[in-house]
Amino acid sequence: MIAATVPRDRLTRLAFTGEPHLRPIYAAMLDGRRSLLLLPQHGGRFPVSSRPFVALLGDDADTALGPAAFHGGSLGRLAGSARGVALVSYAVMPGVYAIAAEMVRLGHSTVIVETPPRVKASGWPSCAPPRPAHPS
Repeated sequence: MIAATVPRDRLTRLAFTGEPHLRPIYAAMLDGRRSLLLLPQHGGRFPVSSRPFVALLGDDADTALGPAAFHGGSLGRLAGSARGVALVSYAVMPGVYAIAAEMVRLGHSTVIVETPPRVKASGWPSCAPPRPAHPS
């Protein structure tokens, strides 16, 4: 992982002109109190932000490799710190990104795993820690 700070004016432009499904996430980052983590395959160990975050795990490169392409301990800490985990395995689903943006605005971290459908069964669902059922 490469840690970088995006200048506010660039982030503002991305919130209006970036990929449409990512615009709500960019907009949620504008106040500087939240983190956006972009995690590519084989990026090595990565820190988990102490601030609310949206983490995008890119397992949709030329060859999708599943969870094995990410540092296991870091991945476990990331999933354990998140309030929500979404697996996007078919096409871009703008609603998933919009919900992640709203969750981070409310102070809850979210992980979005982007992977092709053929990898879905290779372990991604098992990476999300079990959550206790909420009482009705």
